[in-house]
Amino acid sequence: MERDALQIDAGARFVEGCESGTVEAARATAKERLLLGICVGVGFTTLLDQTVFALAVPRLREALHATDAQLQLIVSIYSMAFGLALVPAGRLGDMIGRRPLFLFGLVVFTGCSLVGGIAPNASMVIAARLLQGLGAGILNTQVLGLIQDRFQGARRAWALGRYASAGGLSAAVGPILGAMVLAFTPYASGWRWLFLVNVPFGALALGLALRHLPRSGEARGRFSLDAVGLVCLSVATLGLMGATLVAPGATFAARDWLAVALIALASFALWERRYAKSGRTPILSRGLARSPGYVLGAIVAMCQFAAGLTSGMVSTLYFLGGFGIGPTLFAALTVPGALGMMVMSARSGRFLQRFGRTGITFAIAAHALLTSAQGAAMLLLPRGAVLLVYPLIGLLQGGASGLIHAPNQALSLAEAGEGEGRGVAAGFYQLTQRLASAVSISWGSGLLLGSATVGAALADYRGGLVAALELVLALTGMAGLASVADMLRRSRRA
Repeated sequence: MERDALQIDAGARFVEGCESGTVEAARATAKERLLLGICVGVGFTTLLDQTVFALAVPRLREALHATDAQLQLIVSIYSMAFGLALVPAGRLGDMIGRRPLFLFGLVVFTGCSLVGGIAPNASMVIAARLLQGLGAGILNTQVLGLIQDRFQGARRAWALGRYASAGGLSAAVGPILGAMVLAFTPYASGWRWLFLVNVPFGALALGLALRHLPRSGEARGRFSLDAVGLVCLSVATLGLMGATLVAPGATFAARDWLAVALIALASFALWERRYAKSGRTPILSRGLARSPGYVLGAIVAMCQFAAGLTSGMVSTLYFLGGFGIGPTLFAALTVPGALGMMVMSARSGRFLQRFGRTGITFAIAAHALLTSAQGAAMLLLPRGAVLLVYPLIGLLQGGASGLIHAPNQALSLAEAGEGEGRGVAAGFYQLTQRLASAVSISWGSGLLLGSATVGAALADYRGGLVAALELVLALTGMAGLASVADMLRRSRRA
């Protein structure tokens, strides 16, 4: 029996060497596993939602007569709301406890899944996706907090590994599950079931959470929200997204949206400095901003994460709309890439120990080359050859991704320093990833959708695909430059 067995109930005591102690420890272990199962389950569902919903865009476009601008918001606003919820939800969870926020986020996510499933128009779907993203961000922050609070030592690493596997698993099985739902539901309403399938699971998870989630403990600190900073970041993100929207005759031009975004970003920088001087915790602390290793690593994560999600979204729209293949076949094409990422992510720790930042830099370069090869194949090869080559390149591409994300996160957060707060560093790191992805997905999908209306020929989609791939490669190039800069910095320091 482990001497440091985790005690989940406040009144539980591990009594070593007696029968009652053995029973109590067994119960504690069972509660640990149940708690982790609830956490991993809801994490899997919220991460799955992003990968599944892309398959429904062509059907939703026809069923609701959604404009290109509305479709861009539908596919991107979930990620934006997810990111914006991370920092305040994490700090509020520290203050009032994880349980109430976990339950609140679950109710919001589940309830808005129902609203999206019965939405009469595209505007209602956008609102549902926005609130779903907020609920998902609140939920995932509490999941990570619960794992940090309730597991210690080696068991914490084990629990975090189980949660991380939920992300990889969602990428692998998400398209398959989405394709199965669309295959067995009516064409016009199949997209609604991608919303509604969340409802029974959410209800089940809510019942389990009400019964088994540990009660909140005492407040652990003064709550510092930095609401002004969040508003500035939200306005900046919306401004950048607005500049990418395909909306002929729109009231605001792209330059107007960009001006709003730049003003909001400048206001954010000025406010963060003032907020930090007041003694409170800003979203981006001065210490993090002055850490070149953290800043460069965050740029790598932001650009590479956005490039990967945008590439996946654009490929989905291209194959389903331009190539005209069904969701089931496309889902099968994506499986090798997801498996490659899962396998290499499991080996990324050893990769980092052996090759460090240099290895990450070469992995980014390999990813860029594979993305170029994949795009060239989609544009130049015959239909049958594309269906064979795409998954093979995807397998290697996924493997390269697996060697980038986790090692880069480990190096970046190690540069944050204990004095700055690892939680704050991790929160801002994830926030930048999500906000960059929202803008990039909106931009990439707009480039593709703007070149092809409903029923357009494959040739019409190709022009949009080229433009979208240029965006993806530009983001990957920025990630590579930041990684090279950090590699040279480390070399000089050594």
